[in-house]
Amino acid sequence: MSQATNENSAEPRPAEGQDGALTLTDAEKLAVAEQEAANLKDKWLRAVAELDNFKKRTRREIDDAVFRARQDLLSSFFPTADNLDRALELARGNEQLFKGIEMVAHEFRGALARHGIEVVPTIGHTFDPAMHEALQQVDSEEHPPGNVILEYEKGYRQGDRLLRPARVVIAGPGSTGPKKAGPAA
Repeated sequence: MSQATNENSAEPRPAEGQDGALTLTDAEKLAVAEQEAANLKDKWLRAVAELDNFKKRTRREIDDAVFRARQDLLSSFFPTADNLDRALELARGNEQLFKGIEMVAHEFRGALARHGIEVVPTIGHTFDPAMHEALQQVDSEEHPPGNVILEYEKGYRQGDRLLRPARVVIAGPGSTGPKKAGPAA
């Protein structure tokens, strides 16, 4: 750029000092300092926001890891609950055996409940693909279409999270049962 162009530009030029070096006026120094302060504040705010996001993401990842570990552990106990229910059905003829198995099953369900684990509602409720796994459809005169009529395996959930879907049989489209259905799970 030529010197004539520099003289005609709208930007203020720094004054030349005694030794020929360019010096800034107080107003220019203030403007530069304010701009630098604004840039540093912006960087600081971004760093604080990034740290906050990191903390939230880490907390979410830890919660998910704990949930997955708990789900893996508890899932290994669900077959035991299923076997206790089967044993209860087989022990119906022997009152003392039935009572003993029932006490163990009750204690086991209580332990699950203390951890917020609950059974997914099935029989008589409307089929919900988010909570139930349909194994079969059967036409029924006693149930309306889409209702769960038989449970093969209990489902479990913890709050809104499904741990294991209930494996069920649902009333098919040719069912003629009453149209009043229970709420979805």
